[in-house]
Amino acid sequence: MLYRSYAKINLTLEVLGKRADGFHELASLAHTINLGDDLRFEPADELLTRIEGLDIDPETNLVTRAAERLATTLGKRRGARISLLKRIPIAAGLGGGSSDAATTLVGLNTLWGTRLGLNALSDLAAQLGSDVPFFVRGGAALMKSRGERLEPVPPLIGQWLVLLVPAHDVIDKTRRLYAALRPTDFGDGAASQRASDRLGQGAGLGPDDCVNAFSRAARSVFPGLAETWDAAQRACQRAFCLSGAGPALFAFCANRADARQQVANLHPVGAPAYAIRTIKHARASIRMAAPRAIGYA
Repeated sequence: MLYRSYAKINLTLEVLGKRADGFHELASLAHTINLGDDLRFEPADELLTRIEGLDIDPETNLVTRAAERLATTLGKRRGARISLLKRIPIAAGLGGGSSDAATTLVGLNTLWGTRLGLNALSDLAAQLGSDVPFFVRGGAALMKSRGERLEPVPPLIGQWLVLLVPAHDVIDKTRRLYAALRPTDFGDGAASQRASDRLGQGAGLGPDDCVNAFSRAARSVFPGLAETWDAAQRACQRAFCLSGAGPALFAFCANRADARQQVANLHPVGAPAYAIRTIKHARASIRMAAPRAIGYA
């Protein structure tokens, strides 16, 4: 079985405050996009994971952790050969690792014939990370609490965007970004609710609807991001928004041709750029001719 496991963007991301358990209360409107990794699941006597395109110990990868968590939950020794081909840029605010973890739960649930329902898979996903449950279904959802509470909303299907992914070597970026927040960076969730309501009404979204609590902090935490962000906006003559904890940036486009033109406009900026669109699924079988993003690597 071969799946494409899709990334996401955060159309909004608000930090409401710090909780008693040390985590932060969030409100975020997330949406899957057609930039994805490939995951293949094959029968085997033991759990084996092979990763291409990512320099990381398989034992620390969310794919391996998801497979082991599902096997432990089932209470039986299970085997599978899992091959992961990375295309989603890592540590960029696009949720690639979380998406792969959710796809692993879904793929192995099918391979092993265990027939766990979406609710059970979502509960397992929440044990792996706060945004993993979103990728069990994908599409569009208002994420609350730590991100694990989901309110699905009608997806914004076929909205073209240009995505820019500046490189970085910031260690422990999420902790550093939270530490850099100021009182004025916090929100009350109203912006995320308004954007969610617009999708529920069948309306589109634009850059004025997109807020991100980390937008200011990211410019100081990621070296060179402020300059890259400004250069991208000059090159494309439009506003760019931060996705997740960054440093990935996205901007709205009128159509596919516009998105491709903006990829070309961004070439001198020197960071990978992709013409992408929003989709309503978290994954697809490769046999279904899953869409591919177009861009400069």
